[in-house]
Amino acid sequence: MDGNRPSTELTSILTSTLSSTPTPTPTPTPIPVPNLRHVEEKRYMLELINAERTRAGLNPVALGDNAAAQLHAEAALEHCFSSHWGVDGLKPYMRYSLAGGHQSNGENMSGLNYCIRASDRYRAIAYIPLEIRETMDGLMSSPGHRDNILRPWHKAVNIGLAWDLYNFKVVQHFEGGYVEYEQLPVIENGILTMAGTAKNGVVLSGDQDLGVQLYYDPPPHPLTQGQVSRTYCYSQGLEIASLRPPLSGGWFYDEDEYTTTYKRCPNPYAVPANSPAPRSPDEANVFHQAAYDSSQAGVEMTVTVPWITASAWSATGVTFSVAAHVGSLLDVHGNGVYTVVVWGWLPEAGTSIVISEYSIFHGVTSPDTYGHDPGP
Repeated sequence: MDGNRPSTELTSILTSTLSSTPTPTPTPTPIPVPNLRHVEEKRYMLELINAERTRAGLNPVALGDNAAAQLHAEAALEHCFSSHWGVDGLKPYMRYSLAGGHQSNGENMSGLNYCIRASDRYRAIAYIPLEIRETMDGLMSSPGHRDNILRPWHKAVNIGLAWDLYNFKVVQHFEGGYVEYEQLPVIENGILTMAGTAKNGVVLSGDQDLGVQLYYDPPPHPLTQGQVSRTYCYSQGLEIASLRPPLSGGWFYDEDEYTTTYKRCPNPYAVPANSPAPRSPDEANVFHQAAYDSSQAGVEMTVTVPWITASAWSATGVTFSVAAHVGSLLDVHGNGVYTVVVWGWLPEAGTSIVISEYSIFHGVTSPDTYGHDPGP
């Protein structure tokens, strides 16, 4: 046998052994579901939020599990923007509904409408807790964001965090906890129906304690970075109807409509799609300031809103159910996002508060990003 080569027998054994041993398949590292990503960092931000609420004499909020905040933060990092509007054309309450939410809700967001690169000569992110503290300081210095953090009737906050070497995106999506639905709002064959139970102190002891409004947004479509970088805030949509209970015993309503006024936020759909995205952090700030100035200078609009008398209406104690023909609204406005806003009476506040916001995608194919489709 040649001392420099294996024998034929040994070669056969080695070949047989190697060919009969399957190549192991690498086990992929599982990616946590959105609300479980960066949990420790989210808990730290929650501590800072509740410290501010405690200083203001308010109850703490819990960490929510709605995925919309985390998915929006990740989209903002991927597409280099920081707007309440997504590049998918959705607003916060739409994303929240698609992710399974149905409480009252409101969003804070922090970050640039630009992705910083090494060539911009900014320092790299070295310590995430420091970024979280600085973000909270900035939000608390902004009146609108501060008001949202310190809104007394919030019960939870869904936190979204996403970062790379130079960029840090934060979304805080606060929500209430005042309703459980036995039947979520739905529009079928031109009829809006819903049924639920109020909780956490909200009472519906009489017809006047329950309020239901309907808002409309045109069908969403994708937006460019240039469009979303020229936004500052978001509006609820166009108020198109309020519901009221039916009357009996010969009684009738003497008004069929009412007027209301409000200011609209700058709409990115009104910005040309080919508008250039910011080319530097300074330019991103210039665009943001222009959008803020536009929101402050907005002209107050007056709209006439019809009353719709429900075909069925029950509000007793804490339970409620409503059915109303809204086909005439669908005829006027067509396909789009119809958001149902429900009000209830909170004795400890001595006032009515919004207890639910839920968006119905009527005749619109919603993106599957958020895992739920509240369609007709």
